[in-house]
Amino acid sequence: MMLVGLAIRFKSSGFNKRLFCSSGGWNRTLARVSDGADVWRFVGHVSLGVLSQFLFGSLYANADDWPGLLGPERNGHSTSSALSKEPPPALLTPIWQVQAGQGYAGMAIADGKAVLFDRDGDVDRVRYVDANDGKVLWERSLPANYRGGIDSDKGPRCVPTITNDFIVIYSAAGDLSVLSRSDGQVQWTRRLRAETNADDGYFGAGSTPLVVGDRIIVNVGGKRAGVMAIALKDGKDLWTATDYDASYASPITMQLPTNEAGAATTMIVIPTRLKTISLDPSSGKLLWELPFGQRGPTVNAATPIRCKSDELFLTASYGIGNLTLRAKSSGVEVIHRGDQLNSQYATPLYLEGWLFGSDGREDMGGTTYKCFDPSTGNIAWEQSGMPICHTIAIQPGQLLLVGIDGQLWLLNATPKQFSVIWKSRLASGIYRALPALVDGHLLIRTNSGNDNWQAVDLRSADRP
Repeated sequence: MMLVGLAIRFKSSGFNKRLFCSSGGWNRTLARVSDGADVWRFVGHVSLGVLSQFLFGSLYANADDWPGLLGPERNGHSTSSALSKEPPPALLTPIWQVQAGQGYAGMAIADGKAVLFDRDGDVDRVRYVDANDGKVLWERSLPANYRGGIDSDKGPRCVPTITNDFIVIYSAAGDLSVLSRSDGQVQWTRRLRAETNADDGYFGAGSTPLVVGDRIIVNVGGKRAGVMAIALKDGKDLWTATDYDASYASPITMQLPTNEAGAATTMIVIPTRLKTISLDPSSGKLLWELPFGQRGPTVNAATPIRCKSDELFLTASYGIGNLTLRAKSSGVEVIHRGDQLNSQYATPLYLEGWLFGSDGREDMGGTTYKCFDPSTGNIAWEQSGMPICHTIAIQPGQLLLVGIDGQLWLLNATPKQFSVIWKSRLASGIYRALPALVDGHLLIRTNSGNDNWQAVDLRSADRP
């Protein structure tokens, strides 16, 4: 694949910005399905003509942004510069706060603006705020149709996605809406889970849709459609696939290395309730599938992580364990199966050959934080007595750990040891929602009662 990019960086109102333009194209074939316990083969060919714009054509204009789930590449990597090794105050003070309603959705940030998505009474609320001071620029309310499950919180679980012109939101009821970035006007709404006869499960809809060029890929979980591709512009169906129940893990794209002919293969990887599947983004054709999950009181909630160029890591708790796959032109092979990292919901992070992440369940206690080799299962180190942590990579070679209890650690990203640069903490609260990091600012929300959205400056200068 050829990628040509132009980056221009400037400073405005506290947040660095980098406009980014790129072009890329690829074509290739791949395909399908189970052929033994640990090997899945591709069969047939895929038309990828629509992919000329898919990942680079219409999404994000600012390389320093955090425009959706797990950052620009859905892998937890931030483009923020390295944080100072100077220890911050023991208790960090927000530079701004905004009252929050119910929900577990984290913020999305683009061009110095943040999207806050929560529930206020009987409406799902979207606010577009200035990321520098929290000032609300516009607010939009939509009917909140989720009636609740085993969790009393009825707010949205899915992180919004920001494109050049639109904001995509997916409610706990499975209502998919597209709003204009400029003024919040609702372009269209579809009640996908109601349309497809999907079960609400334990917590409602929790798999964040994936915007891929001109379409939105949704892990719906309906009996009439398990996965759907919806046109971003007008909300029309482009294709449907499977009748599999949904998980709480979110889909990603995966591109395999070019072959001898110089062609690349791009696929969507989607964890469903009991299987992880791969689909052709242009047609929805099933390329391969393998079992991952089990029946009973279990969930798949951690998003798949791309490791080496052809490797993929899956993890779940509840006795399911972890799985490392290698995709080839001839198929997908399980190269490691184990229980080294069993994540209940926090997505681990891959950096320079090593995975870093939380192992264990919040409701059972005894969680640890680990570094291990996903290809072999060899554990480099394990830190006990840790809360479940969300992990953000900061180049070069730093990890920011955000504990759900509000503790923060800045680590050296090394397999040698749990190497702490500094430790601090946020104001008292529970921080289950996914954090975002933009230009050294941590953007988060609490989930503990009297909740708020907040921004914290982690840079050494300009701290309050």
